[in-house]
Amino acid sequence: MSLKPIYLDYNATTPIDRQVAGEMLPFLHEHFGNPSSAHSFGAKTRMAVETARARVAAAIGAQPDEILFTSSGSEANNMVVLGTARSLQDRGRHIITTA
Repeated sequence: MSLKPIYLDYNATTPIDRQVAGEMLPFLHEHFGNPSSAHSFGAKTRMAVETARARVAAAIGAQPDEILFTSSGSEANNMVVLGTARSLQDRGRHIITTA
């Protein structure tokens, strides 16, 4: 008897929802310009990023300018730690943390 494996490492990565993958496909194959670029290829992807930002904001009751996309969990964690430290630097120049 063959057992089907069960994936238990959702902390590391998760499968992409089919609807999300469908939304992403045009930007993986056709509209792949850098959204930070000034050329027309970038303008198309920049508009898509801003649309996604507005959709996420609406889904959680936030303002679009409150939504930041990062490329990784490490980048997001560093933004939070460093941003908090900088905003509270008048209370001391140290960070206390644990694993």
